[in-house]
Amino acid sequence: MNQNIKNPIIILGGFLITSEAYNHAKNTIKNISGRQVYVVDVTRGDWLKSNSAEGWINILNKVKNQVAFALKETKAKQIDLIGHSSGGVMLRLYLSSEPFQNAIYNGQSTTRNLITLGSPHQAVKATKLRRFVDEKYPGNFFKNINYVSIGGEVEINSRQTSLLTKLIARNSYKSISGDKNESGDGLVPLSSSLLKNSQKIILPKTVHGGIFGKNWYGSISKVREWWDQINWK
Repeated sequence: MNQNIKNPIIILGGFLITSEAYNHAKNTIKNISGRQVYVVDVTRGDWLKSNSAEGWINILNKVKNQVAFALKETKAKQIDLIGHSSGGVMLRLYLSSEPFQNAIYNGQSTTRNLITLGSPHQAVKATKLRRFVDEKYPGNFFKNINYVSIGGEVEINSRQTSLLTKLIARNSYKSISGDKNESGDGLVPLSSSLLKNSQKIILPKTVHGGIFGKNWYGSISKVREWWDQINWK
């Protein structure tokens, strides 16, 4: 791990999760690294519109604006991106210099590392836009970007998981990968969250989000656990 990197960090959260849910992660990363950390302010209303290209553009424009603000405030040349769940898939598209519905982001020009947390990358059944990203920009598509994918695994019927996880995990795994008996974080199986040709990190006893049980990717202890395993570039 390169402790000398001081790129500011931008966090894009997951579906229907508001920015305050990432406060522990934000503060933990700041304490560990001494870096500036920014969380993109995406509302539940924004996420509810994300089943359309226009909804993605709305969120990616917020990412673009947050990146510009961070670079200006810190006077840095590059940033590092962290995306949780659907946010991680969206950030793969943000890296592209090709037009997306007439919008061009070219995030690769200012990004060095992309870290994803429980993101549904590969799937036998995916939303139209997630499938578009994985087909057009598969795996570690942009070679100037260091891709790191982090996936959790948890025993579904353990005391750690919530009732919601116990009820939906197997069906969610089957829907995404075709295998209900796969390991995963209670929502996304490892075959989906571990992006092809990226640095892959598996976190034991880790659930997808706060509503899925104890110890999710954004919990203080889990942030420290995955942060220490990243091979920063």
